[in-house]
Amino acid sequence: MSARLGLSSGSAPGLGAPEFAALVRRSGGTVADLRAGKGHRWEEQGVAGLCGLPVSFVGISVTLGRPGGDAEAAGRFPGESVKVFAAPGALDAAATAGQLRALTADRKPEQVLVETHRGGAGPAELVKLCERYGCRLVLDNLGLYEIAADFRGALGDLAPLTAAVQVKGFGPDRGHRPLTGRDLDWLAAFRNARVDVTVESRAGTPHQDLRVLRTAWEAAGCA
Repeated sequence: MSARLGLSSGSAPGLGAPEFAALVRRSGGTVADLRAGKGHRWEEQGVAGLCGLPVSFVGISVTLGRPGGDAEAAGRFPGESVKVFAAPGALDAAATAGQLRALTADRKPEQVLVETHRGGAGPAELVKLCERYGCRLVLDNLGLYEIAADFRGALGDLAPLTAAVQVKGFGPDRGHRPLTGRDLDWLAAFRNARVDVTVESRAGTPHQDLRVLRTAWEAAGCA
């Protein structure tokens, strides 16, 4: 299956949209994911400033099951997939159905992507959210490590529901560090999947990290 590899704007938040797109392409990437509302400079020019670079999704400050946040953000990116979070208990929270109705006003349910994230809904609840509402997942490796007692077991359950993957290297203190192949020995779970995989890291080594990702992706038989 085909896949696109690239960078998140979180890996280079100080670059404007054209400069960020150039970095992705110069590093051998073919896709970007974006974070809105966090001061990343790509927003000054917007998606149009990426000069045609495909966008996997735009992350917004919405947490399913928890009212508030930037509820209007999705409307600024009509037709784009959006990444959101899910609070524990979101499956049965009163706010969730209304939030998802608003998010799907100008996109399909499968374009609402819920991230595995520290403090968020656990793997079993994420599966049920996807089954009930038709949303899909962004699998962040650090986020999954934080919410799952069994990383690889949870990965097996979540991989079929995953539309995009974010990777980063991290140490015992959860601090970001440059990516290594040892961080990515689980990528074979996506060998037969159509996913976007991006590096989202504050380590400051985006070009190197994307090269490591490409090597690991090919070694896992995913290319």
